[in-house]
Amino acid sequence: MKVFVDTSAFCALTIPKDQHNHKAKAIYKQIHKDKAIICTSDYVLDETYTLLKMRGSHPTAVKFLNQMDKCNITILRVTEDIEESAKAIFIKIDDKRLSYTDCTSFALINHTGIDSVFAFDEHFRYHPYSHPVKILF
Repeated sequence: MKVFVDTSAFCALTIPKDQHNHKAKAIYKQIHKDKAIICTSDYVLDETYTLLKMRGSHPTAVKFLNQMDKCNITILRVTEDIEESAKAIFIKIDDKRLSYTDCTSFALINHTGIDSVFAFDEHFRYHPYSHPVKILF
């Protein structure tokens, strides 16, 4: 199983006061128990560092950033092909809550055969993926 981790999941795991913190920890524990391949993207990490600094604190964001170097998480890079796919998704979907970073995530999921997504953003549930994807909420 390949699991793509979104910003919403990283924030829920890192910020104790996040409304999804307990559920996020249980899901993350299960992902490790299942020995899943854990992936995210460079864009998601960019967004996560910023949100952790805003919602948590600068030390929280820095600690998370430093921990990423030690984690066994595959960081997928947004290439020109992925960016073109993300632009097409961004143009097609008229949802004010959908960020460009989310569109790059959808494009990566579609292009890399990821079969599960760990996220708390509702629009991950409704995106028409090119292949079956299990959403871990």
